[in-house]
Amino acid sequence: MNWLDRIFPKSPVPRGPAVGIGMLVAVVNSAQQTDAFEDDPVGVVIAPGNKDLAPYPGLQRPRYWTVAFDEASYTADGRGPFEQATFPEWRLRVLDPDPGRAG
Repeated sequence: MNWLDRIFPKSPVPRGPAVGIGMLVAVVNSAQQTDAFEDDPVGVVIAPGNKDLAPYPGLQRPRYWTVAFDEASYTADGRGPFEQATFPEWRLRVLDPDPGRAG
């Protein structure tokens, strides 16, 4: 492991289909999340998110997406209600909008 990896650890790799605007997604929580939401809120991606820090040349940073929830959501510690929030792509799981459709 080089020094750059220790300072800027890599984000987990997203699994499943790519995320994009208009996609139905669920926010996935993990045990390490300090800002975990109750349950796994569902919403639609409405815009790319942004972060304030500009990356160094060659530094990979995760993509962020702004999600509008279908109903107001609360964090596990009771903050909220939130109508939308921004998440790194690896915390989003793409859902099938029509699960009864034969594929």
